[in-house]
Amino acid sequence: MSPQFQIKDLISESVATAPAIYHKLQMALANPDSTFQDYAEIIQGDTDLAARLLKISNSSFFGFESKVESITHAMSIIGLEQIVDLALISMVIEKFKGIPKELVVMEQFWRHSIAVGLCARLIGRGINQSNAERYYLGGILHDIGSLVFYKEIPIQARLIISEAQTDNKHLQEVEKEVLGFHHGEMGGYLLREWGLPDVFCESIPYVHQPSKALNHADVATVLHLADCVAYHLELGSSGEPGKPSIEIGSMARIGLDEETFNKVQDETLGQYSFTVESFLS
Repeated sequence: MSPQFQIKDLISESVATAPAIYHKLQMALANPDSTFQDYAEIIQGDTDLAARLLKISNSSFFGFESKVESITHAMSIIGLEQIVDLALISMVIEKFKGIPKELVVMEQFWRHSIAVGLCARLIGRGINQSNAERYYLGGILHDIGSLVFYKEIPIQARLIISEAQTDNKHLQEVEKEVLGFHHGEMGGYLLREWGLPDVFCESIPYVHQPSKALNHADVATVLHLADCVAYHLELGSSGEPGKPSIEIGSMARIGLDEETFNKVQDETLGQYSFTVESFLS
């Protein structure tokens, strides 16, 4: 089947544009004179967002003993970049509401994405990665390209899902045949349009085949393993009809031993329910 679309033409202006508050936060990050109060005022411009961030900050996802009372307090103990990441996640969940359930059950989609984010964070810690705390952003957004398909080309997306189920293929394989690109590539393109760091834009297209990543193969591998764990533990579903298999050599590539990997799976399962509640309730 000949591809019908160009990746750059597929997304509408509303999707291609980063959430407004995230754009303001990025501008503040680029200004060395910005203060915590400047960031707090941007976030508090959306009272629902501010409330969600405080709820997440006080959840077991971070596990602080004392209560986080304000956005500035959250920034001081969690970190500015992580608060901006959390704000983006919260806004993306809102941005993609309303996708028909015959394409994907959104609660199950986000449950899967959150599981991948949680597991990626734990793997990063397990292999002593300095930026492990940001891995959950890559995990939660790793399938965002699928949401673009569901939102922008629902008819084609439905056909892709049907063919994948009938022929026992992975979505990525059918997407490539029908569209000429897959949801990982779509996601990487969108995140670059939004101004996210290269580490996410260049790793997310290779989550299902991390050995092919030209840059940030270690991050792609972490996200790949986390995705496989989420499916193995049956924590939500992104709509993929089959379960992905761990690519040979993935664990060795990032120095992850079997004992640590098993511990990560146990911790993912143990922290999952509280983390989902923090992000989705």
